[in-house]
Amino acid sequence: MKKLIFIITVAVLSLLFSHFDAHAQDKIRAVGMATIHKGVIDIARDKAIENAQRNAVEEKVGVMITSVSEIENYQVKLDQILSESKGFINSYKIISEKREGKNYKVMIEADIGVGRLRDRMSAVDLIMLRKSKPRLMFIFSDRAQKDAMAEASMTRYFIAQGFKVIDADSIKKIKGDEDLRSLTGDRTGIKKIAHSYGAEIIILGKVEVVTRSFKMGDVEISANEVTVSGKVINGDTGEVIATDSKVRKGEVKLTTEEAARDLAKGMKEEILERWSSELTNVATVTLEVSGLKSYHDLSRFKELLSAEAKGVKQVLQRSYRNGEAELDVEIRGNTQSLADDIAAITMNGKTIKIVNITQNKIEAKLVP
Repeated sequence: MKKLIFIITVAVLSLLFSHFDAHAQDKIRAVGMATIHKGVIDIARDKAIENAQRNAVEEKVGVMITSVSEIENYQVKLDQILSESKGFINSYKIISEKREGKNYKVMIEADIGVGRLRDRMSAVDLIMLRKSKPRLMFIFSDRAQKDAMAEASMTRYFIAQGFKVIDADSIKKIKGDEDLRSLTGDRTGIKKIAHSYGAEIIILGKVEVVTRSFKMGDVEISANEVTVSGKVINGDTGEVIATDSKVRKGEVKLTTEEAARDLAKGMKEEILERWSSELTNVATVTLEVSGLKSYHDLSRFKELLSAEAKGVKQVLQRSYRNGEAELDVEIRGNTQSLADDIAAITMNGKTIKIVNITQNKIEAKLVP
């Protein structure tokens, strides 16, 4: 009996120690620093703790990333996760803290919620994978140096996040700046540009610089205020996905680049949030159908689409003219699966050929 009790005790202790070891592995020590402004230590301390929390989560993400695909998408995941880093920390304690010159330094030990963190990493991966990294195209309202600086800064940011960016400069040489910008005034023009150059997303940008002068004694001082604004548009549908602006003050070049980068980061967050919603809820796909003999054919096609295509929730008719129709199809799924189901439909002995497919748009034709 004593032997049995001993064996049970050892087993229980082993389980406890293994639990403590696993839990300890979720604890990360990290250092955070913040500058002390105007001698206000409390604010610097809070910022240093927040910085340490971000660093702890970043270190844990680095440990958890193992596969090649994860390494390729590391920065994409990291930016998304760090924006909500506090949500992955169960608790933390301060190991040490001190002032170092103009900075305040804090070391913390953070207990990371690994399960939630792993789920979030998988979610970001899934969004990027299922949306196939759509191609972006920037069109700025002017071609002054300030616009070029903002465009370059935003382009660098999105490329670093794994997006594909169309070379707008080469397009403008072919099309002409004024002609290209004139097409961005309405939904039809946006869709035309997107279709012509293979862009799933169009970002319309604008840079405004206001210089104000004032006197401080006998000295005249100039101050620059830079506003970089942008609008993200779905190239397939012409729908506005996000709109935002950033304002910064300072030297024009540096301030423009910083404002453009912050704007790009905010827009990327909104784009990913929108995609996440589309993948988990209902998305709208534009379906253009040609080869219809009559309006009766269109009615029959809509019936078959609702009955035979998986995940179709609603079919909204936008237009019909001379055997061509434009429909908005609300689906729970993605464009590729919808195209596969449409291609399998037969109507009056005719098949449906998929002519073109992009992220949010399908072009189909009824053929004998």
